[in-house]
Amino acid sequence: MYKILCITLNKIYMPKTNQWEFTPKQLQIKRENHYVWANYLKNWSTNNSDVWYTTKKLKIACDSVKAIAKEKDLYKAKHLSNEHLQFILQLSAQSPIELQNLHRSFLNSFLLLQRMEKLYLSLNGIDEPDKKVIAHIEAFRSNTLENIHTAIEKNVYTILEELQKQNLKILDELENMINFMSFFGHQIARTAPFRNKILATQTNSTMQTICKESWWCISYIFGMNIGKSFFETRKVDKHCLLINNSDEDFITSDHPIINVHSKINENDLSAPSSEEADYFYPISPRLAYMINKSDLFPNGVNHVSIDFVKDMNKKLAFYADQYIIATTENQLKSYKGFVGQRLKVVKEINSK
Repeated sequence: MYKILCITLNKIYMPKTNQWEFTPKQLQIKRENHYVWANYLKNWSTNNSDVWYTTKKLKIACDSVKAIAKEKDLYKAKHLSNEHLQFILQLSAQSPIELQNLHRSFLNSFLLLQRMEKLYLSLNGIDEPDKKVIAHIEAFRSNTLENIHTAIEKNVYTILEELQKQNLKILDELENMINFMSFFGHQIARTAPFRNKILATQTNSTMQTICKESWWCISYIFGMNIGKSFFETRKVDKHCLLINNSDEDFITSDHPIINVHSKINENDLSAPSSEEADYFYPISPRLAYMINKSDLFPNGVNHVSIDFVKDMNKKLAFYADQYIIATTENQLKSYKGFVGQRLKVVKEINSK
């Protein structure tokens, strides 16, 4: 039974290898899940490690990028009951059929794990399960989604490097655009602040609990959908590289991609229309990327004013839950008062 379980897990976990058993390294549980890529945050570091950031109590600290924008077990696959599954499938049903099929394929791997675990425990007894079997199951449950996000990041490493050289032609290659739009969608949906705001909109406590317990799966579905949408509209939207030569740096945050369309009212919960979408992503203190429905910037390379930089920094802080990240301590002092305000607005409206 142990070998059958390991072979099945590895067909899902590492389908391109002939390895049937996890190595000791692969069995190491990845519990500290970074929801903003640590390598990306290094762009705000002066020593390739440490950055200035705001703490939970809105104090200012300087530490390694590995210490921030993370949450324990954020991507760990939780057990899915019939209620969880129904909720997930109802969300998925609002997507085109090809995306529903992808959602189901992703979900089926974890449902298979649940069935195998249940079968194993029924055959071997719940009191004395084999530690090696449990270790494999826990590694699959804890590491799979984390590894998927790592692979998505790896696919855009060179792309982000080329964009920092102002080389937009890197995205002319179709595979690069697919990978970048996938990364873009998942970076929106994978963050703790994105989850926190959605959970705060749930007024039914039972549904809020089901959503929270299913979030590891829902966030991936959302990211998949958002990325595919960006890719499909890439010839309609304006893709803009923004060069910042002003006297102020772009900051970034624990929710680094935000919708800054001018018609969005940050103080209510009205859902924007599909056309009210200007997504801003600071890549470094001197560079940002935007995908716009509006005419704010034309396609291609654009230079921005200091007023625009300050406005984007304010919005990034407003939508952040805890962390804003900058190159200097002084810059954070200007924006830390805005941190957490969007979540506060959502909670206040739903408490009425």
